[in-house]
Amino acid sequence: MTAPTVALAVLVLATACNKEVPKAAEEPRAAAAPLAAAEPPAAQPAGPTQPAAATGKPALPAGAEPSSASAQAASRVSDESFELNFVGKPEYETGKPGEATITLDAKPPFHVNDKYPYKFKLKETAGLQFPNPVVAKDAAKLEKQRMTMAVGFTPAAAGKHTIAGVLQFSVCTDDKCLIEKRDLSLEVQSK
Repeated sequence: MTAPTVALAVLVLATACNKEVPKAAEEPRAAAAPLAAAEPPAAQPAGPTQPAAATGKPALPAGAEPSSASAQAASRVSDESFELNFVGKPEYETGKPGEATITLDAKPPFHVNDKYPYKFKLKETAGLQFPNPVVAKDAAKLEKQRMTMAVGFTPAAAGKHTIAGVLQFSVCTDDKCLIEKRDLSLEVQSK
């Protein structure tokens, strides 16, 4: 075959057999709406996963839908594989550093992925100052079933304020890892 014929054959094959990697293998799956305590978690599709060794990334379940975090932020999010809670004290002092805590509890058979670069990207908020706009993995305490992350802030003005941001995290079983992204928010009061 001549070079132009080979190039044409490759182009035809590439067009006819478009085998792009689905976005599910590259990004976290879609966020579910926060669940009330009495609601059972929605079932996730079962199926094979792409091996982590082949991509260098943790595997996602087949059919998982990646996307950005849900449009509605919450201080509590529950899923069949994990539970997130964002909590703080009832009141903080204006001008003095305070701290709120994010906890991720993996539900068996899932466990916390200790190799994932956990981070919480904070949104700018009037009346609050943050020492870091991104709280990174080094601020997290990782255990087998739990990740705890301290979120530092200083109220610059008295009143109610909302700490909001996007948490990126991962939980795994022996066979697969889920990469997640959720909007979290917490209302705080300062005097």
